[in-house]
Amino acid sequence: MTQDSSDWTKLEPEVNSTDADEAPTYSLQSAAGHFECRVSGLRWVCKGKTSFQYQFRSWEGHMERMESRQYMPAGPLMDVTVTAGKLNEVHLPHWICIDDIPDILDMFAVVHIDDCGDVVEKVSEVTPTHVKLTEPNFSIIAALISLFFPLKISCYMLIYYKPNTSFLKLHVYPIRQDPALEQRIDKEESSDGYKRIKKPHPDKYMQTERAFNLRANMDTAEIQPKELTFRYNSLNFYEVFIENPERKLNLTLLHSNDDEPLCEPVWTCKLHKDDYPASGNVEEKHSVDEDLSAQMQKVLTVHSDREKLLGMLEDLTYEEFNNFKWFLQDSDAVVGLPRIPKSRLEKTSTCNLVDLMLQTYTEKSVEVTKKVLKKINRNDLVQKVSDSSS
Repeated sequence: MTQDSSDWTKLEPEVNSTDADEAPTYSLQSAAGHFECRVSGLRWVCKGKTSFQYQFRSWEGHMERMESRQYMPAGPLMDVTVTAGKLNEVHLPHWICIDDIPDILDMFAVVHIDDCGDVVEKVSEVTPTHVKLTEPNFSIIAALISLFFPLKISCYMLIYYKPNTSFLKLHVYPIRQDPALEQRIDKEESSDGYKRIKKPHPDKYMQTERAFNLRANMDTAEIQPKELTFRYNSLNFYEVFIENPERKLNLTLLHSNDDEPLCEPVWTCKLHKDDYPASGNVEEKHSVDEDLSAQMQKVLTVHSDREKLLGMLEDLTYEEFNNFKWFLQDSDAVVGLPRIPKSRLEKTSTCNLVDLMLQTYTEKSVEVTKKVLKKINRNDLVQKVSDSSS
């Protein structure tokens, strides 16, 4: 008799991940009963206290051997080790839609992989989500299905965004429901600077060897490729570019079939700005901030220079002030710089002269002033302004 999912007590495993290059180890322990791991979906039945641990393994390197036996992966590959007690039954998760598969028991199997090779074992029961083994032996283990195309399978949709870009850049992966593959993509995307956006996965099966379109509800969205064929063992993704995403973004995955324009989507997803912080308009905002900062700095510099110049000129005697203006008319202190007309210098006041110099010499006003002060033998003022600048 098939047990309902509510009959299984769900347990959260303890996760141990010490090496970035190693897959995490998940540890579980239980008393007697029926249990399910929340991470892997692995189910087990035991009559007493039991503990075990497992790691997800990649199917890479094993595919060809499975195909040579006329099988293909039907579920995640796990390395299971019982550390105490005994598991009387184990129910391995699978991602296959069994609705249209005849002779289910003959189609499914379980593979054991160890140093001695591969052992394929028939299963005692198949449910919509698991295959059952009684009195199981453990090693690297997974559900298999006989080569059968096309298949409908349960899938994950993984979404990643690139922070600190002026546009929103997404990578969207439709993959089989394989935690090891999910961990591998997470690692690769993270190493490229992308961050994960966690959203619900499809609640419908995806058919292998069928083409799909990903669509967005924004006219500025660019999505490549336009069409993606979902293959069992291929790893493909959609790349999405959106300039200035100013409203809620809806993504929809549809079958590519011109004869079914009103077909239901396989998956829909709503993204808000909070889902991709520090992305979209960031570079533009950063540029605006930099411009404002530069303008503020320029204002502060002009204000500071005005105070310095005024302080120096106010310390001059009447005769020194007139000599100062004379040197500004024709002197090597202003070589290569615009000249202030004599008519504007003759009767100008100290404050007006400061403004004239800032307008004419801009950021070089202080340097010009220091050169002229040396010519009228006011080196004490030159040192004074140099000290205030340090």
